[in-house]
Amino acid sequence: MVRDEDYQVAIRKLLDSQFVSTVPNRNLRPEVIEHLPDPQAVLTEINKGYRQLDLSSTTFNYPSRYSERKEQVLLIPNSFAHLPLGPVHSTSSARGLGQTSLTSHYDVYGNLFYPLERALIESFVKAAIDDEKDANISSWGESLRAWISMMVAYLDVNNDILDMCEDERAVEWFSVLFGRAHEAVSGPMDRRITKRLGSGKEMSVDMRGHPVVDD
Repeated sequence: MVRDEDYQVAIRKLLDSQFVSTVPNRNLRPEVIEHLPDPQAVLTEINKGYRQLDLSSTTFNYPSRYSERKEQVLLIPNSFAHLPLGPVHSTSSARGLGQTSLTSHYDVYGNLFYPLERALIESFVKAAIDDEKDANISSWGESLRAWISMMVAYLDVNNDILDMCEDERAVEWFSVLFGRAHEAVSGPMDRRITKRLGSGKEMSVDMRGHPVVDD
C-alpha cells in the first residue's frame, strides 16, 4: 500500500526495477481445469468478482532474475486501503488520528509498517462498505468479511475495537455484523475448537489460545 500521491511514482520504480505489469493470477489448479467444459468462462466469472480491486490496484510479476518466485506484487493506493497515515516525514499523527502516533497503529520495522488489529479491521470494514455501494456483495467483499470474521475469532479483536473510529458508518457496520449489535441478537461467538460442538472432543483452549472453562 502506498499514499495516493506516491502511487504513480511507485509504479514507475517497480517497472524500472524490471517488475512486469500484469493481471492477477487466479488460475485454477490443473486437476480442476481439466474437468471444466469452458475454463476461460469460469476464470472470467471469478475475476468479475474482484473487478473493483483490480481497477483500483496494479499487479506485477517479479523480475525474470527471480524466476523461482511465483508470487505477485499488488500495489494499492491508500484511498482504497483506508489505512491511517501521518505526515510523510513524521511519525506524528495525521488529521483524524487525534494525538496518537502512528506507532499505535503499526508495528514499525525501519521503513516497513505492519498494521495492528484496529487499523487492519478499520481498513477491511471501510473497504467492505465501499464494495457494497453497488448493492451486490462481490467476491472481494466476501473475502473482506471472511478476513474480519477470522480476526474476530482468532485475535484479540473485541466488539469495541472500532468504538474510537470517527467514521460512524464503519462503527455501525462492524457492530451489526460482528460487534455489539450482532452479539445482542446472536450471543457471543463460541470460540471453542472442536470437530463437533457437544461431542466431548473440544480442545482445552479456544481459538485465541485461552483456556476453556466449563460453564
